Amino acid sequence: MDYSFFIWSTATYIEARLKEEIDYSRLERTIGFSYRHIRETFKECTDISLSRYILTRRIANAAFEIIHTNKSLLDISGEYTFNNYDTFTRAFKRCTKITPSEFRTRGCKVGRYRFLMGMYAPVILEENEDILLSNSILEVENIMKNREKTDNSCILYGVPKVAYSFEECTPFPTALKACLNYMGQEIDYSYIMATSGAAFRLRWNINYWDGGNVDIMNIYEDKYEAFKRAFKAAGRTYKILKRENVGKEDFIEFIKSEIDEGRPVIALGIIGPPEACLITGYQNNGETLLGWNCFQENREFRKDIKIHESGYFICNTWWENPATIAVMAVGEEQNQPVDAKDIIEDAIKIMTTEKICFESTDSDKKIEYAGGQSAYDAWANAISDDNEFPNDAILPLLFERIMCQGDAQVMVGEGRSYAACYISWVGNNNEIIADECQQAAKMFREEAQCAFKMNEVRGGFMQDEQATRIFAKPDVRKQIVPLINKAKEYDAKACTILKQILTKLK
Repeated sequence: MDYSFFIWSTATYIEARLKEEIDYSRLERTIGFSYRHIRETFKECTDISLSRYILTRRIANAAFEIIHTNKSLLDISGEYTFNNYDTFTRAFKRCTKITPSEFRTRGCKVGRYRFLMGMYAPVILEENEDILLSNSILEVENIMKNREKTDNSCILYGVPKVAYSFEECTPFPTALKACLNYMGQEIDYSYIMATSGAAFRLRWNINYWDGGNVDIMNIYEDKYEAFKRAFKAAGRTYKILKRENVGKEDFIEFIKSEIDEGRPVIALGIIGPPEACLITGYQNNGETLLGWNCFQENREFRKDIKIHESGYFICNTWWENPATIAVMAVGEEQNQPVDAKDIIEDAIKIMTTEKICFESTDSDKKIEYAGGQSAYDAWANAISDDNEFPNDAILPLLFERIMCQGDAQVMVGEGRSYAACYISWVGNNNEIIADECQQAAKMFREEAQCAFKMNEVRGGFMQDEQATRIFAKPDVRKQIVPLINKAKEYDAKACTILKQILTKLK
């Protein structure tokens, strides 16, 4: 069972109440489970007890104030519910190995860090064995590029980091860009976004609230089509090995053969959901994998993860993760990239396909996603329905709702921003369609702005408890609907211009 919403809800509930005694009966009502179940499940999913977690979060937040404010240490200890300064000092030293006064004197690093999906919170940014502390990331430069090989292990150093950022929010283009850069091919993120179809998509499950709406495997009826198109557009041969057809030993053999040849492997899953990541090495003859994953620092997925000195994750439970569904290899041979005409034709198809259907793995029912213009309608209808946001809703349900909202904003905000970049580039390299390309790019940028303005309405991009409850308010959601409809209009106008461009390219 996926407990992501459960962990997010519990962690954000606690984060908002670190300066007060936790009311566990209220926690039960908010999360929708008994305290015993919450405590046991939290420990099982995160490998840290709930009480220990609360203590470490209080210490991390107190540490932030020690470094970034002039408050007295005594006042800080009282704010975070410690009965006396001696108790605070002992707890602080147990977590950080030094006293609060030493911590301030040394000027230790504390910053806001992506702690959970959509949540940034204070973290002590020093390397330490304690569960509280985040391992510092060693950013590996190209000059460090080399391979460390033994009889049962091989690690490729210098592979660019794969992680979520404000500039790159879609894992596969990030992973492919990093992989190709390591292999010596410069390629632009916007180009991969466009050629994979990710820049032009919007998908919304018409049957239920679906955290997988944003997955680029939902762009086409062939779930692997986005990957294939991107590889082809990059001029590369490729191999895809799917879990449904093979076993663990086949995966290991595939991974080892590529890593041994000096090529990173793109994988789906390994840590967290079936999003793209990079495998950059193996140990124990492939039983243990190393690499970059967008979720490797997320509390809800970190139970069995360690961090290598290079910053790579170290994971030996990757096969036990059912979301590990495929591995993909990029060939050394480089061919001619695809023509802009093919990419624009594909963009039009994505933007006008009204429904995408998949066979469900759990039942005989089909999974149906709205696409094209109907996706905007499905999105607007979903957040307009007050019955989906009851006043007594438990927090995990509201987190599910705001995550779907955030993912839709990413598809439109990030996607159309890079669609504009790509179409502008096409126009700059082809005088015949230059004017039309700039017009289409303008429509895409206007559409992206609609998504960004939604953050203004709901008070920012965060997905913590406060943001979740704000989004659940009827008046807030009603202000977002016109922005969705406006984005729909801009998308239709951009699509019309793309069709005009296509006629000139024939």
